[in-house]
Amino acid sequence: MAVKTINDIRKSFLEYFESRSHLRQPSASLLPAQDPTLLFTTAGMVPFKEYFSGASAPPAPRLASVQKCLRTTDLESVGKTKRHLSFFEMLGNFSFGNYFKKEAIEFAWEYSTQFLPFEKERIWISIFENDDEAFEIWNKHIGVPAERIVRLGRADNFWGPAGESGACGPCSELYLDRGEEFGTDEQNRAPGGSGDRFMEFWNLVFNQFDFQKGDYLPLKQTGIDTGAGLERLATLVQGVDSVFDTDELMRLRQKAGEVFAAEYTGANVIPLRVLTDHIRTLTFAMSDGIFPSNESRGYVLRRVLRRAMLFGRKLGQREPLLYKLCDTVRDIYGGFYTELQQNTAFIADYIKQEETRFLSTLDSGAERLEQLLAQSKSVGKKQLEGRDVFQLYDTFGFPLEMTVELAELEGLAVDTEGFSAEMEKQRERGRAAWKGALELPIAREIKTEFTGYTNLEANAEIVTILNGDRAVNAVAESDNKSAPVFVVTRSTPFYAEGGGQLGDNGFIKSSSGAARIVDCRKQHDAYVHLLADIEGTISVGESVQLSVERARREALQRHHSATHLLNAELRKALGNHVKQSGSLVHPDYLRFDFAHPKALSAEELVRVETAVNDAIAANAEVATAVLPKSEAEKRGAVMTFGEKYGDVVRVVEMGGFSSEFCGGTHVARTGDIAGFLIQKESSPGAGNRRIEAVAGEAAVKTLRQKIAEIEELLTAAGPADAGKFSSRLQALDTAKVTAGSISSLWRSALALAADVQQHLSELRKQRKKQEVASSGAESGAIAEAVVASLQTAPGGLRFALYDAAGQTVGDLKALADKVRERDADALYLLFSSAGDESVFVIAASQAYAAARQLQLNALLKAAPAKLGLSGGGKPEMIQGKMRSTAAQVTEYFTGKA
Repeated sequence: MAVKTINDIRKSFLEYFESRSHLRQPSASLLPAQDPTLLFTTAGMVPFKEYFSGASAPPAPRLASVQKCLRTTDLESVGKTKRHLSFFEMLGNFSFGNYFKKEAIEFAWEYSTQFLPFEKERIWISIFENDDEAFEIWNKHIGVPAERIVRLGRADNFWGPAGESGACGPCSELYLDRGEEFGTDEQNRAPGGSGDRFMEFWNLVFNQFDFQKGDYLPLKQTGIDTGAGLERLATLVQGVDSVFDTDELMRLRQKAGEVFAAEYTGANVIPLRVLTDHIRTLTFAMSDGIFPSNESRGYVLRRVLRRAMLFGRKLGQREPLLYKLCDTVRDIYGGFYTELQQNTAFIADYIKQEETRFLSTLDSGAERLEQLLAQSKSVGKKQLEGRDVFQLYDTFGFPLEMTVELAELEGLAVDTEGFSAEMEKQRERGRAAWKGALELPIAREIKTEFTGYTNLEANAEIVTILNGDRAVNAVAESDNKSAPVFVVTRSTPFYAEGGGQLGDNGFIKSSSGAARIVDCRKQHDAYVHLLADIEGTISVGESVQLSVERARREALQRHHSATHLLNAELRKALGNHVKQSGSLVHPDYLRFDFAHPKALSAEELVRVETAVNDAIAANAEVATAVLPKSEAEKRGAVMTFGEKYGDVVRVVEMGGFSSEFCGGTHVARTGDIAGFLIQKESSPGAGNRRIEAVAGEAAVKTLRQKIAEIEELLTAAGPADAGKFSSRLQALDTAKVTAGSISSLWRSALALAADVQQHLSELRKQRKKQEVASSGAESGAIAEAVVASLQTAPGGLRFALYDAAGQTVGDLKALADKVRERDADALYLLFSSAGDESVFVIAASQAYAAARQLQLNALLKAAPAKLGLSGGGKPEMIQGKMRSTAAQVTEYFTGKA
């Protein structure tokens, strides 16, 4: 089947590399778990950085993936160009010490020329300026002429690292020559220019260096990291004008036009492109748990959202509309990225709330900016003043980048230094969102009583309210727009972030107002609640009702208690040298870092996981005691490395399985955890290991998802093949999931998934062989029919015409070779009619062309414009596209020949 749609490309790419012994990997989250120097997953190799560095062993020496990526370095270009996107998908194949340049180049060439409809003659290659080895492989081994291989410098052909350190090296890129109709000037004569004629569609990175603190150190083992942007690749495969015209993005773009009541023409083109890209970015990022906020990743997403709304305003948006596109993103992409199926309703509601909040200031802010632009231009100023730009940010919530972008459209610069000076004045007043190290002016004598070990609701008195770092007597909705709002109460059921456990979320209500509590942290002895979405008024001295979100707290408790059991079982399995060096207790998972010199073996991980589940199955009581530190130490309670403890400590004991110093919240009995599965073991740094795991409902859900994946694979395989695994699948599907069984069921599911994948891979190889054999027989029969249709023109020219839809130029060229082998004394005119994208190949043997003095390439250049011919070739064979009919082209060439 011809590769045409984006989903075709995803499928064929992964199947191709699976057939070349690559293990398929699912897309990692847009939140880079292994690299704190990155805001987002920006490339396909990011999830594999530790494999390239040798810090961790990959699941296989060859991997392949389709990875979600998010980059905002060119955000201002999105919508204005035909190819820039903030969210995109990256196809990639990877090797970790297994193969290097020669094989990577062979794979890229084979897939591009045999599985994609790209003609070899239209592919150009770029290499790093001094990479003679890559040149020799492309030129001598693959056969790409030297004139189609260009050498480019470090800016173009040296990649990495992703983030501040890691694997990097020279690279080689594949470009497609889209034809002279895309330009013939200096920037369109070869790859590396800024024109649109040569579009890069695949980058092969030859990782051989480890960049650390300014030095390029040799990697322990060389590696291959390739990346092909899926949307850009689809633009070439589908022969469309821009990434926004590819099938999936076009569907989303058309829905955006429907929702915003705008046609994709004229001044509406850029806004609709922006809305299409940005809603996809927001939906994917938020499905991975990254939400718009005032800092770090969240600030970037808020900027994306507000930029979308600004362009929505150009289409007349006056009410929340963007959120209505979330379901379409899910419908288009949810089949491949199943995480989109879970939270779309919540994401849409979140975006709607953000739209509602910003719309109230967008019009007035945009009007103020338009006034400033007009005033500056009227008096001949070349830039906007920094204090005016800061006012837009401070009063109307306009990000600096948005103002810069709009000013540039009017030919004006922005005084960014003046803006920074104004911002510096505000930093002391807490203009940024709450950070853990932020010191708020809360009196040390204020002490909050924590009541949340047993109760999740309580009434309490507000003793302090801060708007930024300024103490106030009351806050209303408007106060939450310019600075964060913090509330301290005399008592609280809200757990303050600590010991790795995240702070509680929930609600605060008074007789005159209400708000969401989105975080709780401790400063000195005061519990500080961070508020959002304030309604009405909340005042100091009021009695308020505090309610912790129960489901989230219970999920946190399951993962926290599981962390204690994991710590204990690691010490038993590996030794008492194991020391906790960090942890994160999240509602959806846990992450546990510990000191240990080497990776755990598969057997050790199974032993630890099984032991944790045995402790859960024992349903032991979880008891707490407040003891003198010395007595707790005598009991053998484990302390967390690096933590500071007072003379009196709280100890959490779980039967005879675990005893630790801990101030966090926990389940009542170990059985409440329900189940535990280790998802990943890795290294966050030298001498340390990291385990990521899920517990409770999250563990059961993970198991069920794996079973569903197996069922989906077997459904695709068909009844005959599915039957070979039906008994194993049925045993998994009907098994009762308990703490005692979940580990073995998980391992059975993983083993079954691996066996099914292996079986399907073998099936694909067999089918491919059959398809090749069948295709050869079919093309041979077509060749015989073409030769049998030979006729003689009045001038003695022998010629044959073949016209059939669905054939690529590559198919026609292969047919030309076959017919010339059968009868060399003729001219063959071969066509594939497909409306505006009809293609042709016209060929004769060299001997017949010489005898008839045929110069097919010259005839092509001289063809009348009405035929709409474009292409090129040699005297004996030409190829290209046409807008006329096969009969008209045949009449022209046979008449001239």
